[in-house]
Amino acid sequence: MELSVAKARDHFSDAVNRAAFGGEVTYVTRGRTHERAAAIVPIELVEAYEDLIDREDGRIAQQRWEEIRAGRAEPVPADDVARELDL
Repeated sequence: MELSVAKARDHFSDAVNRAAFGGEVTYVTRGRTHERAAAIVPIELVEAYEDLIDREDGRIAQQRWEEIRAGRAEPVPADDVARELDL
């Protein structure tokens, strides 16, 4: 289902209930082209996505640690990373 921002505002609780109890995804669109800008989704979907990201981050960290221990890579100080990213 797709709703404009205005309709999503007017029917927000209905969209949330459809997500929570019916597993429905509602895309919120904006502009004349009705471009998708956001979504109201079941929490289980978001939690599954976050778990996937956490597992992938862990896999990458483990791979990086193994490369450093094997001498194939050098550790980079956090201050250097922050400076490079202008943080």
